[in-house]
Amino acid sequence: MEAVQLWAGVSFSARGGHTEGLLNDAAGAGLQLAAVVPRPGGFDGRCAAWRYRKLAALARRRRVRLRVRQRRGAFFGLRPLLLRRGLWAGLVLFLPLLLWSRGLVWAVAYTGLTPGQQARAAAVLRESAGLEPGARVTREALAAGEYALLQSGEFSWASVNFFGGRLEVEAAAAKPAPTLFSGKWQTICARTGGLVTAVDLKSGTALVEPGQQVETGQPLIGTARTERDGTPIFAPAAGTVTARFEWSASCEQPLAVEAPLLTGGRAVRLRLSCGGLDLALPRWGSAGGESAGVTRHTQLELWGLPLPVAVEETTFYARRTGTAAYPDDLALAMARLTCLRALEAEWPDAVIAAQKETVEMRAGSLHYAVTYTLLGDIAGG
Repeated sequence: MEAVQLWAGVSFSARGGHTEGLLNDAAGAGLQLAAVVPRPGGFDGRCAAWRYRKLAALARRRRVRLRVRQRRGAFFGLRPLLLRRGLWAGLVLFLPLLLWSRGLVWAVAYTGLTPGQQARAAAVLRESAGLEPGARVTREALAAGEYALLQSGEFSWASVNFFGGRLEVEAAAAKPAPTLFSGKWQTICARTGGLVTAVDLKSGTALVEPGQQVETGQPLIGTARTERDGTPIFAPAAGTVTARFEWSASCEQPLAVEAPLLTGGRAVRLRLSCGGLDLALPRWGSAGGESAGVTRHTQLELWGLPLPVAVEETTFYARRTGTAAYPDDLALAMARLTCLRALEAEWPDAVIAAQKETVEMRAGSLHYAVTYTLLGDIAGG
């Protein structure tokens, strides 16, 4: 009886009429009553909710007034929800939707990749195979994603699999290919003059040695040597000659330039993708006039639960052309950066041992000149 009360039970009162006859009739009909307590003019009791109607019919025959005092059990707590048609309609729609979404990407798991590699791999999969949260997965898309990761050149091995709504991406970063030995049949000469500090000969004949001062165009590694008996021997010239040398650069940096400046206005546009369907939401905000857009891709979440919906958010920042004034320290930093970029372009592997710079403020500009003392390979082609 206690289990019945936990699910659906009622407490009632019976007054007037022939209450003793009602108890006899209930016992004869097999109606189980509990907690029967005599009261003036009748009694109180409890029974299962689905037996109350039959008890009420017996009470009418005996002219006994029944009143429900309290409803107990989980049924009465769920009853308001069970009577809501929208709840059942949502359940009917949810089950087919759940089965349909089994083939969609709910989450993406990366194995063996750094955060930067994960971001680049996600961009490759999205652009080449359309694999992103909310996308419907096919074997062709998985194969295209693996091929695109390998073709990117960043990964030497890649595997893209799909299990129960989760896209698993495994990849290994590509290692630099070993440099193949390839000598030259011409003498290697110096690209610039300097003091030789080290000679690493791989093939041919070294024509200089550490501590020797060389000039631009001076032979460094030759292709021929003579044996003791006078027999000439030829071999390709290959190797590195590290020297200490100086390299100079200069830059004229304006203190004020005309450039596009942000005004503070912005507008946002969202595009939702799920199962091959795209929904573009209305653009809100005001960027006005000329604007620059920045796009980022995220996944829609509901209270921390990732949903199979990809979100493309494009933010437009309003700009206007105006005069940008650079402080002296910022102008100096920009001039230094310009010279370092020029150094990187001409001597990418050189090491800066020392530097000497001069700064001169002119009308509306900053003149910067620098002389680097470098350690680098001067063996040219």
